[in-house]
Amino acid sequence: MTKEQVKKLPNFDDLERVDYNYEEQVRGVYRGSLAASAMMQPAIYDCNTYKYEQEPSLYDINNQDQQTLKLYEERLIANKQRRKAGEVTIGKHVETENARVAVPVEKERVVIQRTNPTHTTPSNPRDAFNDGEVARMEIYEETPDIHKEAVVREEVRVKKVVDTDTIEANDTVRREELDIDAEGRPIVDN
Repeated sequence: MTKEQVKKLPNFDDLERVDYNYEEQVRGVYRGSLAASAMMQPAIYDCNTYKYEQEPSLYDINNQDQQTLKLYEERLIANKQRRKAGEVTIGKHVETENARVAVPVEKERVVIQRTNPTHTTPSNPRDAFNDGEVARMEIYEETPDIHKEAVVREEVRVKKVVDTDTIEANDTVRREELDIDAEGRPIVDN
């Protein structure tokens, strides 16, 4: 620092405690010397967001003989997102058709046969010539009893299965490499 810059430093005589304003006055003087040597305009800092790490040139005095240069590279990062690809709806509907069924049924009928006797012997039965003599015979017939009944024709099971596939992607990535211009001076590269 020059003698004029030292004169610009604030006094510490009557100060009860160091606050942000005092620190900013001191930093301003040192910033001026750094900006003059680097030929650049000092930045404006906010007291609410200021951190010492913002100005390593003022605080990292022990590290001035060494500097760090970060080399970056790009990498492909693969992530997955689950999205709905479609929908399958399975339902049922009713179709109608004409069906036929055959049921054999029996019907009874009465057959009356008349025959002429071949030996006729004279007789005089007592119950001959009586009115009201009746022969009764019951006649039955079957009638079809056709009705509809629901039965299980087929069972359909619905489930999901997951197929796994691998997708490969190719893209160009960048990487920073170190360029060294030593102007003929020896350099040790660790």
